[in-house]
Amino acid sequence: PLILVNMTFVSAGEPKVIGSDKPVTVTVGDNNILPCQLEPPFDVRNLAVEWTRDGEYVHVYRSMKDDPVLQDENFRGRTSVFHEEMIRGKISLKLTNVTELHAGSYTCFVQALQSQVRRVVCKCKDVNESQNKPVTVTVGDNVILPCHLEPPFNVTTLTVEWKRDGEYVHVYRSTKDDPGLQDENFRGRTSLFHEEMIRGNISLKLTNVTELDAGSYTCNVPKLQSQVRRGFINLTVGEYS
Repeated sequence: PLILVNMTFVSAGEPKVIGSDKPVTVTVGDNNILPCQLEPPFDVRNLAVEWTRDGEYVHVYRSMKDDPVLQDENFRGRTSVFHEEMIRGKISLKLTNVTELHAGSYTCFVQALQSQVRRVVCKCKDVNESQNKPVTVTVGDNVILPCHLEPPFNVTTLTVEWKRDGEYVHVYRSTKDDPGLQDENFRGRTSLFHEEMIRGNISLKLTNVTELDAGSYTCNVPKLQSQVRRGFINLTVGEYS
């Protein structure tokens, strides 16, 4: 999977925040640098620098060192700034081992300056892009069927439905899983990533796959018909190799 990073910026006065206005494509699992710098060059080593993603702290530098206290756990051990370049006003962020969960809107900020807003919009593949790319799994293995809302949206209080050829595979509602409508073929073998639903991740984990699990899967958030399209995934099951 690829992550598309599109960059825009707003600035006023001096120094200005400058960066690339061309989209950057990142492959899941790779490292990436989100560029951010001040022009004219301005020494920020003694200032506080903050990178945030949708209101969450991605990386914080203050008192002349990195400060992980406020950092969201999803980014722990994955971020760094180039300390030796900060004397020249370069506050770019290096993000390692990128995942689809890193999608969102990033902002770099220097507290002591008034002109320092840099926004980086990081988009994952649309959920519908998966419909022409079957997911293949071997009998007996586990598989994750990906589905994400774009832009990220907290769905922890909404209803989420997974179906396979019209049958209920997994239902989440009233802030918990609801097996009442679930087809018996899937009982005890499906789960969502509850901790990731705040970021719009509604991917389904299916364990101990059998040949009967093959088919066309649909993920859907009924209440968001105007904001999210249904995601379609074709699951192909092969025999043991």
